[in-house]
Amino acid sequence: MQLGIKRQRAAAGGQSRASESFLRQQRFVNDVSHELRTPLTIIRGYVDILERYGAQDPELFQEAVTAIKNSAQNMQSLVESLLFLARADQGRQPLTPVPVDLDDMLITFVKDYNSPRVNITKLEPCKIMADAEFLKKMFAAFLDNALRYSPPDTSVEVELTATDSTATLKFIDRGIGIAKDEREKIFERFYRSDKSRTKLDSGENSVGLGLSVAKWIADRHNITIDVQSKPGAGSTFALTIPTI
Repeated sequence: MQLGIKRQRAAAGGQSRASESFLRQQRFVNDVSHELRTPLTIIRGYVDILERYGAQDPELFQEAVTAIKNSAQNMQSLVESLLFLARADQGRQPLTPVPVDLDDMLITFVKDYNSPRVNITKLEPCKIMADAEFLKKMFAAFLDNALRYSPPDTSVEVELTATDSTATLKFIDRGIGIAKDEREKIFERFYRSDKSRTKLDSGENSVGLGLSVAKWIADRHNITIDVQSKPGAGSTFALTIPTI
């Protein structure tokens, strides 16, 4: 009798996990469909305008081209992030860690990022073991997020300090901040709060995957992320990185 009960419980547990997996997949498909619908609608709308009016109105023509280009870039970013996470989920996203001078890499990265709104305010030398290309992708995700949710007349500060065993890298913005109960959720795929995480810069596209990618990279490098934020006063993402 007891063995039969255990089997029933095991079967029920298996069914529950299968149901949860199905719901996650269904939610994921719905999220992807929702994210693709907006840029596709924009592209279709402006293509219809171009077909109707052609190049008769130069200003309208330029507006259409710009909107189509931005929407295409948004879709490209979404697809690239989806492929990255899909390979990560399948264990097909290998890292090649090598000794990296984090301070030198950070200087080069910020220069290549090429935004007048990003400033390095503290920089101490340190060496870490890391896959440099993955780190750059992670840094870009944090900067993109900070700029997207900050007024266009504010800047993002980058600070790097080091001890004998760890380095602390901070991305500090003066944006709209994050409510306390949402700080863990921001790393979930496609998560965006309508109330407190409304992007301020309409020129920035977001597919709700950047911080998920950043979190995966951080975890694989044994990097811990601490988020300090106050609604209306900005956010600080502090990364604690093992040094060598």
